[in-house]
Amino acid sequence: MNKINFKSILPHLVAVAIFLLITVIFCKPSLESGVVLKQSDISSWNAMSHQSFEYKEKNGHFPLWATNMFSGMPAYQIALEGTWTPLGVIDTIIQMGLPQPMSFFYLACICFYFLCICLGIRPYVSILGAIAFAFSSYSPIIISAGHVTKMLALAYAPAVMGAVVLIFRKKYLLGFSLTALFTALQVGQGHQQISYYLFIILLLMSISYIIHSIKEKQSAHIVKSLGMILVAGIIGVAANALVLMTTYDYSKESKRGGQLVMEDRASKSDQIKNGKTEGLSKEYAFQWSYGIAESWSLMFPGVMGYGLHYADRDGETHLFPKLNEKSNTAAFFSESLNVPEDQAANYAFSASQRVYWGEQPFTNGPVYLGAIICFLFVLGIFILDHKQKWWIILASLFGIMMAWGYHFPSFNYFLFDHFPLYNKFRVPTMALIIPQLLFPLMAVLTLNSIMDGEKENQWKKFRMAVLSTAVVFGAVYMFYNSSDFDRENKQRTQAITKAYQDNKSNFQFALQQINQEENLSPETDNKIMEEMMMNLSQNPGIDAIKVSREMVSAIRKDRAQFLIDDILRSLIFVILAAAVIALFIQKKVNWAIMIIAMSLLTAIDLLQFGMNYLNEKSYANKEEYESNEFPLTEADNQILQDSDPNFRVMNTRGLEEAKTSYHHKSIGGYHPAKLGIYDDLMAYQFNGQPNLAVINMLNTKYVIQQQGDKTVASQNPGALGNVWFVKGVQYVNGPVEEMKAINNFNPSDTAVIDKQFQNSIGNFQSADSSETIKQTSFDNDAITYSSNTKAAHLAVFSEIYYKDWNAYVDGKKTEIAKANYVLRSMIIPAGTHKIEFKFEPQSVSLGNKLSTTFGWLISILSLVAIVLSLRTINAGPTDKQTATS
Repeated sequence: MNKINFKSILPHLVAVAIFLLITVIFCKPSLESGVVLKQSDISSWNAMSHQSFEYKEKNGHFPLWATNMFSGMPAYQIALEGTWTPLGVIDTIIQMGLPQPMSFFYLACICFYFLCICLGIRPYVSILGAIAFAFSSYSPIIISAGHVTKMLALAYAPAVMGAVVLIFRKKYLLGFSLTALFTALQVGQGHQQISYYLFIILLLMSISYIIHSIKEKQSAHIVKSLGMILVAGIIGVAANALVLMTTYDYSKESKRGGQLVMEDRASKSDQIKNGKTEGLSKEYAFQWSYGIAESWSLMFPGVMGYGLHYADRDGETHLFPKLNEKSNTAAFFSESLNVPEDQAANYAFSASQRVYWGEQPFTNGPVYLGAIICFLFVLGIFILDHKQKWWIILASLFGIMMAWGYHFPSFNYFLFDHFPLYNKFRVPTMALIIPQLLFPLMAVLTLNSIMDGEKENQWKKFRMAVLSTAVVFGAVYMFYNSSDFDRENKQRTQAITKAYQDNKSNFQFALQQINQEENLSPETDNKIMEEMMMNLSQNPGIDAIKVSREMVSAIRKDRAQFLIDDILRSLIFVILAAAVIALFIQKKVNWAIMIIAMSLLTAIDLLQFGMNYLNEKSYANKEEYESNEFPLTEADNQILQDSDPNFRVMNTRGLEEAKTSYHHKSIGGYHPAKLGIYDDLMAYQFNGQPNLAVINMLNTKYVIQQQGDKTVASQNPGALGNVWFVKGVQYVNGPVEEMKAINNFNPSDTAVIDKQFQNSIGNFQSADSSETIKQTSFDNDAITYSSNTKAAHLAVFSEIYYKDWNAYVDGKKTEIAKANYVLRSMIIPAGTHKIEFKFEPQSVSLGNKLSTTFGWLISILSLVAIVLSLRTINAGPTDKQTATS
């Protein structure tokens, strides 16, 4: 048996130790017992999944249909569990069982490090790139928001790339095994949009390798490699068949499969068929489009004012360090409104939401890749050879242009209309994960090349790169000088102005007038605004309009100050980095000093900025946090006392809030991919004054309202119950007519039904008071009714129509028709009958079988990969570049 070659594994052990150390430093509170990270999206998920977990505790498995949100939707889009395979254990081992969010950053580091090693980059250089990738500002921002699946999918992306590189480098068996494994783990995180961007990267990278192999006349190798990559990718994807098949099947019925477009909301840019868009509407899909000028944030984060961020959602401690007591906004509150100096910074924080002046409706923060990383990217354009350089540059530009969304319509609308599945995704800004992954890769390839190259030949290229970087700084400085920092997002302005339209306070009214004149957003913290207005009411001599203008002027000055501060900050980091590299090229320092200095500077740059979005204030005591997350209000207690087993609740706070779904069966809720027909209903029947007829047909028994300091529940006497017979049918032609028809109708008497279901209805009679139909049992996935009638009648069930619900009358399958746009209806024959609804999605059973089979196959392949890796490590370094480090 060969002895372990410690010399070959030492750099890797050092890398692991550094990754653990830096994640501990960044996420230290997560090591404390009883501490939890506060994440808004996780809170929303807890609310919508609570019923599913209660069901599992009682029945031993998750339900397939959820009833606590949007009046009902497939529960496998919320919580789903398949047959056990070892893939979950492998995932935990790779993450070393670390607590969240440490595990996220460590995973991102180790996967990027793996990619670098597969490319033959020196281990110590690879450490720098791993830190840059993992701690780019987007990572702490999405983690603090609770976008866990997005972060995990992003973290695994470089590992997939590294495994593919191994195949191209003729390490076929190892590469094949790891490609299948990492594809399974990456796709298994359940964020298809990140996987889509990864596929774009892999496609462009593969094209580069194909071109290179053709030039070297290695056609057989490239055919073999592509075949292995394809098969391994299919195996990895198949291991997630349960999630992917159910998601794909559901996507066709969700809002991502198409949205209703009425004539008054039609857009020329959308492709509309039968009254619905093909995929998401462009207006919705491109809402979060990164501004072209906003793209400077990759190197200068404050270019558009940092975005919104609250470290403490409870309002006790705020985090926006730039708006401190020294800011212009704080000075405004202190001098113009006589706010005590020790409180001025808190008042200034209330204006932090107005500091962001970019193109997105709002954002938690900018995508900042690091000044040093951007400088190394520019340097790589001059230093690197063409083998890796051009595809990285092309892919990075592609990602940036995709992020521009509607700001670059000729490019992005074409992609949206023609790229497969691309019209299912939203938030173009997310495409910036492509440069987040590739800028650090270009950076470490550049440093690796500098260490390999002839120093005499590099000096000229280095000077050209420094000059080009100076041009970048000059361009941003010109932007700073030419901007008046008053451009504001119109959508945000309109939405906020509408929210405040009933506020008749003189000060608020004055702010609105100023903001409407100058196209600024009047967005502020309500509590602080009330205090400001009280100050004004006690000082009647204050000119409200003048004060409003002073506030706007102060915010503009702070916006300008943020940008110039970041220009200087980035300049300092670039100068230091350029000096270190220059000293190395001039042979004044050795490679170790250069790499250590560059790694430290990069870590300081990114961690310092990232801590603005994730720090000790982002955590809370677990018990206190969970107990305060979903408190029972007086209204909740009142509703929960009702012995009726099945009814729904409406919260007037809005249909997009999630907390109501924790305790009740809500007609609202939160989910990024609502059922399409229900999303249409919300858009057209609850936009403005809710349609009472629709509220009644959804069996909304209680309405939660805010009355002063109390939350009360009012009973709705018009709720129609679980099922009822109607007197007649109004047939319509298509979804547009159907939506119009329910604008003004009586659902207790009439069912609105599309003509496509007319054959399944047939003839029926009106029921009299002696004829009955009632619900006799209810389970998420199965509902039973009994009927007793003298003739055939049409029943409308207050349950959401979905293709995988099957109906059985006395055990015989019967057709279901969609009624009132979202509900189920069917003819009930004369006599006494048992009617059953069963939720029977075929995608679940088939997907589970495929996932189990391929999950075990990948686990076996992983064992092979481990054995091969140990043999490689035992044999010592074979790569010349790795050995020299």
